[in-house]
Amino acid sequence: MLSPFDRLVHDRVRLEELFEYAYVLEMYKPKANRRWGYFALPILHGDRLVGKVDATADRRRGTFTVHAVHEDVPFTAQVSRAVHDELRDLASWLSLTPEGLR
Repeated sequence: MLSPFDRLVHDRVRLEELFEYAYVLEMYKPKANRRWGYFALPILHGDRLVGKVDATADRRRGTFTVHAVHEDVPFTAQVSRAVHDELRDLASWLSLTPEGLR
Protein backbone atom coordinates (compact mmCIF):
# COMPACT_ATOMS: atom_id res chain seq x y z
CA MET A 1 0.00 0.00 0.00
CA LEU A 2 1.22 3.47 -0.85
CA SER A 3 0.24 6.80 0.59
CA PRO A 4 -1.71 8.97 -1.85
CA PHE A 5 1.12 11.47 -1.33
CA ASP A 6 3.92 9.03 -2.24
CA ARG A 7 6.21 10.47 -4.92
CA LEU A 8 5.38 7.56 -7.24
CA VAL A 9 1.70 8.57 -7.42
CA HIS A 10 1.94 12.28 -6.63
CA ASP A 11 1.88 13.48 -10.26
CA ARG A 12 -1.44 12.04 -11.41
CA VAL A 13 -0.97 13.00 -15.10
CA ARG A 14 2.46 11.33 -15.30
CA LEU A 15 1.10 8.34 -13.39
CA GLU A 16 -1.59 7.82 -16.03
CA GLU A 17 0.78 8.39 -18.94
CA LEU A 18 3.59 6.12 -17.73
CA PHE A 19 1.72 3.40 -15.88
CA GLU A 20 -1.82 3.62 -17.29
CA TYR A 21 -3.00 3.90 -13.69
CA ALA A 22 -5.98 6.15 -12.97
CA TYR A 23 -6.01 7.62 -9.48
CA VAL A 24 -7.79 10.50 -7.81
CA LEU A 25 -7.78 11.36 -4.12
CA GLU A 26 -11.51 11.49 -3.48
CA MET A 27 -11.75 12.83 0.05
CA TYR A 28 -13.12 16.15 -1.18
CA LYS A 29 -15.76 14.59 -3.42
CA PRO A 30 -19.29 13.93 -2.18
CA LYS A 31 -19.61 10.31 -1.06
CA ALA A 32 -22.01 9.49 -3.90
CA ASN A 33 -19.40 10.61 -6.45
CA ARG A 34 -16.51 8.53 -5.11
CA ARG A 35 -15.25 5.64 -7.18
CA TRP A 36 -12.62 4.12 -4.87
CA GLY A 37 -13.29 5.61 -1.42
CA TYR A 38 -12.53 8.52 0.87
CA PHE A 39 -8.76 7.93 1.16
CA ALA A 40 -8.01 4.97 -1.10
CA LEU A 41 -4.46 3.63 -0.96
CA PRO A 42 -2.75 2.64 -4.22
CA ILE A 43 -1.56 -0.98 -4.29
CA LEU A 44 1.95 -1.59 -5.62
CA HIS A 45 2.80 -5.24 -6.28
CA GLY A 46 6.32 -5.77 -7.54
CA ASP A 47 6.79 -3.07 -10.16
CA ARG A 48 3.09 -2.68 -11.06
CA LEU A 49 0.26 -0.62 -9.65
CA VAL A 50 -2.55 -3.15 -9.52
CA GLY A 51 -5.42 -1.64 -7.53
CA LYS A 52 -6.63 0.47 -4.64
CA VAL A 53 -7.73 -0.20 -1.06
CA ASP A 54 -10.51 1.69 0.69
CA ALA A 55 -9.87 1.31 4.41
CA THR A 56 -10.47 3.26 7.62
CA ALA A 57 -8.46 3.32 10.83
CA ASP A 58 -10.72 3.97 13.82
CA ARG A 59 -8.49 4.46 16.83
CA ARG A 60 -11.40 5.04 19.20
CA ARG A 61 -12.84 1.59 18.39
CA GLY A 62 -9.41 0.04 17.87
CA THR A 63 -10.30 -1.23 14.41
CA PHE A 64 -8.88 -1.12 10.90
CA THR A 65 -11.80 -1.69 8.52
CA VAL A 66 -11.30 -2.66 4.89
CA HIS A 67 -14.34 -1.43 2.98
CA ALA A 68 -13.17 -2.52 -0.48
CA VAL A 69 -10.21 -3.79 -2.46
CA HIS A 70 -10.46 -2.51 -6.03
CA GLU A 71 -8.64 -4.67 -8.59
CA ASP A 72 -7.47 -2.62 -11.58
CA VAL A 73 -6.25 -5.88 -13.07
CA PRO A 74 -7.58 -9.29 -12.02
CA PHE A 75 -5.60 -10.44 -8.98
CA THR A 76 -3.93 -13.81 -9.01
CA ALA A 77 -4.16 -15.86 -5.84
CA GLN A 78 -0.60 -14.73 -5.04
CA VAL A 79 -1.46 -11.03 -5.38
CA SER A 80 -4.64 -11.46 -3.28
CA ARG A 81 -2.64 -13.15 -0.50
CA ALA A 82 0.05 -10.45 -0.64
CA VAL A 83 -2.53 -7.64 -0.43
CA HIS A 84 -4.35 -9.27 2.48
CA ASP A 85 -1.06 -9.95 4.28
CA GLU A 86 -0.05 -6.31 3.86
CA LEU A 87 -3.42 -5.12 5.15
CA ARG A 88 -3.07 -7.32 8.23
CA ASP A 89 0.49 -6.05 8.74
CA LEU A 90 -0.69 -2.45 8.42
CA ALA A 91 -3.44 -3.04 10.98
CA SER A 92 -0.91 -4.65 13.32
CA TRP A 93 1.58 -1.80 12.85
CA LEU A 94 -1.23 0.63 13.75
CA SER A 95 -2.10 -1.58 16.78
CA LEU A 96 -5.63 -2.04 15.41
CA THR A 97 -7.82 -5.11 14.88
CA PRO A 98 -8.46 -5.82 11.18
CA GLU A 99 -12.09 -6.01 10.03
CA GLY A 100 -13.51 -6.79 6.61
CA LEU A 101 -10.67 -9.09 5.52
CA ARG A 102 -11.62 -12.53 4.33
